[in-house]
Amino acid sequence: MKRILPLLIGCLLLLGTVHAAPVTASISGERGLAFRLSLNGQPVSRGARPQIYLDQLHPGYYWADFYIPVGRGRGVNYRTQIFLADGFETNFVLVARPGFPPSLRTVSTVPLAPPVVSYPNQGPYPTPYPNNGYPAPGHQNHGYPNSGYPVPAYQLAPAEVDNLLQAIQRRPFDDARMAIMRDALRESFIESQDARRLIKSLSFDENRIETAKYLYSRVADRHNFYQVYDALVFNSSIQEVQEYVQSVR
Repeated sequence: MKRILPLLIGCLLLLGTVHAAPVTASISGERGLAFRLSLNGQPVSRGARPQIYLDQLHPGYYWADFYIPVGRGRGVNYRTQIFLADGFETNFVLVARPGFPPSLRTVSTVPLAPPVVSYPNQGPYPTPYPNNGYPAPGHQNHGYPNSGYPVPAYQLAPAEVDNLLQAIQRRPFDDARMAIMRDALRESFIESQDARRLIKSLSFDENRIETAKYLYSRVADRHNFYQVYDALVFNSSIQEVQEYVQSVR
């Protein structure tokens, strides 16, 4: 009996870990109200936005710090605690009306669909370029690969992409996930559908935009890069990446 009890406790803890799947949330400003947000002290957006989408978060409580610009370099700070329920997408609206303090209201909670873990069989990957592939990204800048670096010569296999995605998802914050991603792809490239999967592993839309720009130089099938836009939540985010792609072509 003494040996069975620890085993039962371990099984219960394992079940609890598996059950705690990532959750999502969205925060919109009432009537287009723009705001900046930090979650548990980590900035979510570099500039004020009327809507922010949060993905790949653990369920539980978070401290949400808002900064609401009011003009002439001034702003209102507002802090509150939010709860993200396991298995649900929680949608909030930020309200700031004259004569009243800001408030964050829960609009809805929507059950999340079970995650799809199967990988589609797309056949063998194409032969690595440069002979019949894409031109080297010698004209790129903005902090991304420049003419001093050769075109990556190794394409990750599906199993390698899966392993990379698992390693990324084990990290709690986007900065660590992005660092792993850049390290793994420094001398490699992937297909657009895999780039989309990697981008979707990030929690914050600002980081998804930055990573999409970076991965444009790391995809083998640039004619399919449009698939990456599915990982971006807002039309403004898609437009920003599209403008970047046009500028480096």
